[in-house]
Amino acid sequence: MFSRWRRKKIQAQSNTLTTSEDLAQALHAAMQGPAKSGASVTPETAMRQATVYACVRIIAESIAHLPLAVFRRDGESRTPARDLRVYHLLHDRPNEWQTSYELRELLAKDIELRGNGYAHIVRNGRRDPDELFYLPADKVTVQQDERTLAVTYQYARPDGRTVTLRRDEVWHVRGMGNGLAGMDPITCYRETVGDAIAQQEHGSRFFSNGAKPLGLLEVTAGTNIGADAQKALREDFNSLYAGSENAHRTAVLPGGVTYKPVSISNENAQFLESRAFTRTEICGLFRVPPHKVGDLSRATFSNIEHQALEFVTDCLLPRLVRWEQAIGRDLLNDPDLFAKFNVSALLRGDFKSRQEGLQIQRRNGVISANEWRALEEFNPRPDDGGNAYIVEANMTADTGRPEEPNDPE
Repeated sequence: MFSRWRRKKIQAQSNTLTTSEDLAQALHAAMQGPAKSGASVTPETAMRQATVYACVRIIAESIAHLPLAVFRRDGESRTPARDLRVYHLLHDRPNEWQTSYELRELLAKDIELRGNGYAHIVRNGRRDPDELFYLPADKVTVQQDERTLAVTYQYARPDGRTVTLRRDEVWHVRGMGNGLAGMDPITCYRETVGDAIAQQEHGSRFFSNGAKPLGLLEVTAGTNIGADAQKALREDFNSLYAGSENAHRTAVLPGGVTYKPVSISNENAQFLESRAFTRTEICGLFRVPPHKVGDLSRATFSNIEHQALEFVTDCLLPRLVRWEQAIGRDLLNDPDLFAKFNVSALLRGDFKSRQEGLQIQRRNGVISANEWRALEEFNPRPDDGGNAYIVEANMTADTGRPEEPNDPE
């Protein structure tokens, strides 16, 4: 239910609400106020909350550091398309001053915080991508023509001018949204994030007031002190005993003055339990296992590896598919070209288990010696034997026909 000031904000715009898009924009504007906890929730304030920052960082860094390459289909085979400029834009350097890691990290951060990641595509004479430039998501607005359904992007430049970019001039990676643009996750999670921000601020205030905050300095009956004396007494007390550096110091009070704390303790307020619950809830919103942000309360020796695999399969893979398909739509102009992230490094178990798995593939003719060596970043064997496939001697081909009986003679 909207608060009174939010309802007034929408009613003030009622004369301009003529389409569903106008209504959506008005609702979005009304949700920009503080959360119920009183904390102001924006992508900038959310990133100052430790768990949000950790979740966004682990996702952005994971997407940025994974090998990303463009491949060309050739029948049933695929080969890296190193002869194409777009291969090097995505794999190495998208422009003169950025690396592929830096651009992908920026785009991933914007997607997690604002629902969309944008890059300007500069094309050469053949209409192939020649450079990619990062566009801040908060400076881009997506529009669609009601008659032609053509999509354009309005970009607010740093100099104050607004330029219109065609759809083929923008690489757009969308989060979950309405089909045209991704939703702002921080706005959707504003109450949960607001609780976390408020709890973090409360903890900071608690430790900045080491002398039991919200206490009373009580003067015995019959003692009359004026307003100036009360102010001076309070300021002297705070300067001597407030702050974490003054915690646990012995207070010495003037005659006739006693201190009575009136605030409940953090233990009684279940402060630590509340922070732990909120941290787990934020991890669930981003689908990041808690151990990735430093919460090992539920991690054990037996389940930590499975949680790491779940991070890849449940958190990263859906995002990587969005990236790969957006690259195919916006940057590749050939149906035989496709982009692919290599997640094999993240799916590796311990060294012994990995070698045992590769040995099973080698013994069953799935991989050759050189393919095994390539997975371990070794150079191929100099002889021809590195490309040979082997099978165990007691293994025969399954023809699907019953075996013929042996000749009795």
